[in-house]
Amino acid sequence: MADATSTPLLIAGAGPTGLSLAIMLRLHGIAVRIVDRNAAPATVSKALAVWSGSLEALQAMGVVEQFLADGVRLHGLVVGDGGRQLATLAVGEGIDSPYPYPLLLPQSRTEAILAARLAVLGTEVERGVELAGLAQDGAGVTATLKRADGTEEETRVRYLVGADGARSTVRRALAIDFEGYTEPQMFVLGDVRIDGGGLDRRSIYIWWHNGSTVALFPFEDHVWRIFTTRPDADDASQPTLEELQGQMDRHGPPGTRLGDPSWLSTFRTNERLAARYRVGRVFLAGDAAHIHSPAGGQGMNTGIQDAVNLGWKLGHVLQGRGNAEILLESYEAERRPIAREVIRSSAQRLHVAFAGGTVARLARDLAVTIIGKLPAAQRQLQLQLSETDIVYHDGPLVALGNPPRRPARTDVGTRALDAPLAEPGTGAQGTLWPQLGATHHTLLLFYDGACPPALGSLTDGLGSALVQIALDARSDPHQAVRKRYRVDGPGWVLLRPDQVVAARGDAEDLDLLADYVAQVIRPAAV
Repeated sequence: MADATSTPLLIAGAGPTGLSLAIMLRLHGIAVRIVDRNAAPATVSKALAVWSGSLEALQAMGVVEQFLADGVRLHGLVVGDGGRQLATLAVGEGIDSPYPYPLLLPQSRTEAILAARLAVLGTEVERGVELAGLAQDGAGVTATLKRADGTEEETRVRYLVGADGARSTVRRALAIDFEGYTEPQMFVLGDVRIDGGGLDRRSIYIWWHNGSTVALFPFEDHVWRIFTTRPDADDASQPTLEELQGQMDRHGPPGTRLGDPSWLSTFRTNERLAARYRVGRVFLAGDAAHIHSPAGGQGMNTGIQDAVNLGWKLGHVLQGRGNAEILLESYEAERRPIAREVIRSSAQRLHVAFAGGTVARLARDLAVTIIGKLPAAQRQLQLQLSETDIVYHDGPLVALGNPPRRPARTDVGTRALDAPLAEPGTGAQGTLWPQLGATHHTLLLFYDGACPPALGSLTDGLGSALVQIALDARSDPHQAVRKRYRVDGPGWVLLRPDQVVAARGDAEDLDLLADYVAQVIRPAAV
């Protein structure tokens, strides 16, 4: 049996969630094994959208430039009914982020980029290896791994994470309920070439007519993904190109011709949430913890952000930093409410877009026409999809920061903001965001005089786990950072490795900072 001290953590599942988690842990210097039952990486596109909140996290992981180079930047959502284009809704309007837009990128490419980054960090995915069973005690987890040739291995680790998808072996082994329901419609999808119709490759199309809806998502050269529903909800047979062409002719933008299908499939949509995200030393993340309709393209993004949230906390615990129970208990308390809201809003969008009947169609036409003329409504939709306006309200970690009852952006539990930042020595212009990292907390120190607030021994012994940025007339000459973080006079704002505001206060309020540092960042007493 492998020693738990040699590989302290095992990840089951090498999709975007598992790969992101493994990268986070390797950045912390933690040895990790990641296994996947599939013999080879996925070649089909699956999830397509990468939203702003995930791009922010990918920047901290060191891969965002590759995503930007390979992805298609989405500019608009075009909505129509038959021969009429009802509205073009701007995509990215109102998103306050260093990356104020979504990218369209096939999941297969997302996984390839993440796997390559993980390999550079010294870890390869073990493919054709399935988690067959697990048992845990107070000191660790014993996992049984089964290879494709039937051989088995028993390994001992300190923690295990199930990122093994909707049919999660880990979730079932823990007997965690997957609460929710299955939508009644049978969906068909195809990745096909589309010619004609005057379609803009930087836009998504949602089109309805004759009692049904077609959704079109661009990716790669001339390739689009088509979603629509079948009249017969019990027909799960393999779709054909002719069937999809018929759907487009009846319900989609006029004048299009389909060809060269690379993927044709049927599926039902589930709206489900795991009753728990943690049992002892075992955790769930990504689709193992939550699944929902593809409306809005948030499933993969929510999983990546699960990984970022859990990754730095496990990294701290395995480095011997902070209060392990506060860190690990905070994961479910923060992430499960976010998934619950994503499931609710995704189901709502699905029902609106694919509802049949004349009354539903007329109501949609009216609603889209009105929203198309209301920039504020469009911005609110973009914010919701971008996952940059999420707020962590609950849990022991948020409580350490003493958040207000109704937090605004840059209050405790909300996401950090970017801002212009000058290099004090040279005056060279940059921004705050590249200073934030996946492995350290960032302490913004605002002051007016010649010296920053005296922290005394508060930061002694923290090393690279805490990066301090002094903000005065040289580094923040136009008070851009101060204004963005709503700081009047001398003060401080502490940012977590997952780009969330951990705590904040004025220059005299250092007890709050000291308590957070002791409970989260400082090496635990042996």
